[in-house]
Amino acid sequence: MKPLSALNKEEVQNIKLVSFDADGVTVERGTEIVEKDEVLTVKTKKISDSLLEKIDRLKKYVHVNISSGRTPLYLNRMFGPILWEKASIQGENGLFTLIDGELVQTAPLTSSEIDKMEEVRTEVRKLAETNQNIKGFDPKQFMVSVRCDQEDQRVNDIVRRIDVNNEFNNLWISNENHDIFLKRFNKGIGLEFLLNRLNLQKSEVLAVGNDPNDKEMLEVAGISITTDPENVQ
Repeated sequence: MKPLSALNKEEVQNIKLVSFDADGVTVERGTEIVEKDEVLTVKTKKISDSLLEKIDRLKKYVHVNISSGRTPLYLNRMFGPILWEKASIQGENGLFTLIDGELVQTAPLTSSEIDKMEEVRTEVRKLAETNQNIKGFDPKQFMVSVRCDQEDQRVNDIVRRIDVNNEFNNLWISNENHDIFLKRFNKGIGLEFLLNRLNLQKSEVLAVGNDPNDKEMLEVAGISITTDPENVQ
């Protein structure tokens, strides 16, 4: 990985796809979630007009991808203006891709994987009833994303107890949430799926990320840039 300022024209002249992380790279970090009386309120950041203009200019030369741990529903609200020509949005760490007018799932989950994920979700929701550190849950299909004031050891204990075969990642992301998801799905796998879809080589990809869940995406890309090197090691 290298800083953006260290790139030269020769290195990027063959790039045909640029994949950006969402939070902390293309929009400000921070999501306000309130769950009360079975009502979920989620306030998210949206892409700025100035960055949207820059991405539109960039799309004249390359395909632009936004990769995130968020659900495609909220990503479409945040980044919908960049779709659809020469652009894609990947949600739930590469599991879903919005491209060419359709939502594509990288691969199916097994019934065992789904059962274990739902067991984690149920146990953490029970914990939330008496745990003021837990502020709410991002609405996601095949991930459990727990918003907390600080990393919660009791959440870690639940995942460790249920995940006896070490199938899940449990990452503390952006200093605000636990992201619990299957290891066999990550942003790197999602990026490889997109490369196959677009018939591109890894050497033709530049990726930008700043969180632990960006690590695999940065490893896949021919050129990798991070705005926070210590956070993605």
